Amino acid sequence: MKTNEQLCAVINLDESEPQLMPLTKRRAVAALPFGSRYRLIDFPLSSLYSAEVTSVALFVRGSARALLDHVRSGYPWGMESTVGGGLFIHSGAEIKEALESLEPGQISSYYQDQIDFVEHSGKGYVVVMGSKMLCNVDLKAVLRSHIESKSDITVVYKNVPREFCSLESIDTCLTFEVEGESKVVDLLPARELPKEETKIAIGMGIAIMSVKKFIELTREAANNRIKGEINVLIRHSLKENTVDGYEYTGYLKNIENISSYYQANMNLLEEDNYNALFYRSQPVITKVKNGAPTYYSKEADISNSQFASDCVIDGTVEDSIIFRKVLIEKTAIVRNSLIMQGCKIAQNAELDYAILDKGVKIGPGVKLTGTKENPIVITKNSEITVEKES
Repeated sequence: MKTNEQLCAVINLDESEPQLMPLTKRRAVAALPFGSRYRLIDFPLSSLYSAEVTSVALFVRGSARALLDHVRSGYPWGMESTVGGGLFIHSGAEIKEALESLEPGQISSYYQDQIDFVEHSGKGYVVVMGSKMLCNVDLKAVLRSHIESKSDITVVYKNVPREFCSLESIDTCLTFEVEGESKVVDLLPARELPKEETKIAIGMGIAIMSVKKFIELTREAANNRIKGEINVLIRHSLKENTVDGYEYTGYLKNIENISSYYQANMNLLEEDNYNALFYRSQPVITKVKNGAPTYYSKEADISNSQFASDCVIDGTVEDSIIFRKVLIEKTAIVRNSLIMQGCKIAQNAELDYAILDKGVKIGPGVKLTGTKENPIVITKNSEITVEKES
């Protein structure tokens, strides 16, 4: 049987945002721009496209405007269908819950909407995913492994160095019954692991199970008011279920704060990282935006940087990621920076280790200097100028 006839998807975007402020002030983590032309949501949607999954539901906490503008009908990922399936987006769940008056035995719409979706999909299995773990997963292979193992749940993980997660990380790590085998006996928050651990099996927030098991777990979560990453819910019911681990060996970055978001973008300037993420057997797909090629004047001085289309570059750009429609004037210098769509950087401005959100204007002579670990973030549509002496 083909994967699209077996599998539907719940993409749970109820992801922690405070550590990514101010970039997530008015957008979900999944809507964060990435790699000069992508958004984080492109990666789970592309994995689903490669697995031929066409029934997909997005559950978004807070504002979904930026996300809706990007994914729309899901056409680029093959989810716009007139014969079944489709892309279903649920937003503002916390507002609905606050206004709901539940009868005894009734569960909130946050959980009921997920149950209704998988029941109506007509599929036998469901994959639950998020967007903050940047990766390119072969879901067909995960589903095959799940069916062969005959376990109740299969979770995807990657073996990484301990420093992959911050010491305060809430992300879960897998503990196996026998090292080197796949049976999982616990899922612990990374912050609860002994500090002397040098290697961990980080859960990637991806799990496959039967539709029946998903409904059972979701009702359990509703009764105990459990929300968040799927691994938190799986840990809660670990004694009642058999859980198998599927090891992922490709590129992975955990987008858990500003520093990791910045570093994930900068990683693309290294050829090995770029190829590992984009040139696996599966393509990464995004919404197409047609535009003119970027113009580089004779004064432009470029090294080790990526540019999207529709930019005009007259200044110096080193080790940076530049999104669409950016203007960098003569004598401006941009180093080690992430410049999002529609920014303008005037003459004699100097940026080093900076993140400019969309539409930022940097005036003449402005100097902004951050560090690799703590880049300066300028909020969307800000205008930064040099104060004039009175």
